[in-house]
Amino acid sequence: MTQNAANEASNLLDEINVLRDRARTDRHAFRFPLLFFGGFTLATAPLYVIDFELGARPDWPFPREWIDLVWLAGLVAGAGLTVWWYRRHGHRAGIQTSPRNPTIIWSTAGAAPLIWLLLPLVGFSLWFLWPFFIRSTFGLLAVALGLIALAWAERSRHLWAVTGLYTAAAVPAVVYDMQNQYYRLFHLFGVSPQEMPYGFLQGSSVLLPSLILLVGGLTVRRKTHP
Repeated sequence: MTQNAANEASNLLDEINVLRDRARTDRHAFRFPLLFFGGFTLATAPLYVIDFELGARPDWPFPREWIDLVWLAGLVAGAGLTVWWYRRHGHRAGIQTSPRNPTIIWSTAGAAPLIWLLLPLVGFSLWFLWPFFIRSTFGLLAVALGLIALAWAERSRHLWAVTGLYTAAAVPAVVYDMQNQYYRLFHLFGVSPQEMPYGFLQGSSVLLPSLILLVGGLTVRRKTHP
């Protein structure tokens, strides 16, 4: 092979790599699900405060599982809107990542807390899974599972990084009462148990995961080529 032929082959390979990277960037449309689920997760924070404040009242007729129903509705809505967004993006960009697997996960995983409650009624129980469902924050984990599937489909380092950070924040919020950490923090600043904002901090578990998604969505790199 002559030097010119070698140079031409090298240039052709470089052009192929550029086109491949450009196509990969063009198909990325995960900005919307990050912003949607980040905003929805943040919007659930007041629900935990309301449930805490009203749950102590004898006339409050709803068990805490009503929050799980809200999560399920949000996950199904997010899945449907993500499908619409990806199709819209695909028509514009001419290339599209299939959101099928993550949207299926979001639509079905959100029902896990309700299924877990109904299992004893049919003589079957997975009682050892109670840490995942007792706090009505399982929706955080459902979002994480869908994001993992989406990151796999998108092949995006940015989305993998956001998903990793989000999952690391979501899992403790699902299996642990994160407000206990805030109580300790307030105590360090001299706040007495009588002065603790117990009701206000009930929604603290969803704050960090939601902020990670919102920041991740807002920092998605936009296309720079024509």
